[in-house]
Amino acid sequence: MTAASAAASAAASAAASAAASAADASAADMSRATAAIILAGGRASRLDGAAKPLLEVGGRTLLDRVVAAVTGCDPIIIVGPPTPVHGEVVWTRETPEFGGPVAGIAAGLARTESADVFVLAADLPNAEEAVALLRRHPPLASGEDGVCLTDDSGRMQWLIGLYRTDALRRAVAALPDGGRDASIRSLLAGLTIVAVPAGGLATDVDTWDDLERARATAQALTRNGTDADADADHDNGTDAPRGSAPNEETT
Repeated sequence: MTAASAAASAAASAAASAAASAADASAADMSRATAAIILAGGRASRLDGAAKPLLEVGGRTLLDRVVAAVTGCDPIIIVGPPTPVHGEVVWTRETPEFGGPVAGIAAGLARTESADVFVLAADLPNAEEAVALLRRHPPLASGEDGVCLTDDSGRMQWLIGLYRTDALRRAVAALPDGGRDASIRSLLAGLTIVAVPAGGLATDVDTWDDLERARATAQALTRNGTDADADADHDNGTDAPRGSAPNEETT
């Protein structure tokens, strides 16, 4: 097995474990007053300007994966140019267009009155498992403004987070020009954010190499799920199909 294959297999195993535990997210968690803002308005300069949200991983677009991850949120707001997507969503644009992620968050906040809001990039190949991890976190305590995942290196992935809407509004209002061209770090610097280690689940797709790794992981996960079903069928003494494979991912 090559190093790349081994890495893909390890990542797939981690994703499979997360997918299995995602079922622990209760219906109550899914239905509380939570919105979702999905940022899909970037230029994708490291992908030669490709329409990144429409790139496919495991047979689904990255955008579809993210939208599926926040099923149950109301509203689901996508900040970016309208593109084909599965699900009930609200479209809006940042001002000015390509004004950066903070301007995108500001545009999304203008379309919701929810108490809490997921803020997600549109390029998360493991969105379903990542969001499930956020949903399993205990309710925010007094004085906590949000929770976000950290990656393998321990770096905060601000665009895989759940935040108090009012805290984000105050932070945006404190920035000049409605947050135009501001960094996420500058937006959240004054907030109290809880970090949740997520390892390889907290990955995004910024380059063609990232895309190939995400596709390899999805293939390995699908293959592992198929093998598991086949083994179970053999143990049960039947060759009949057992239905759909385990949860794969989303966005």
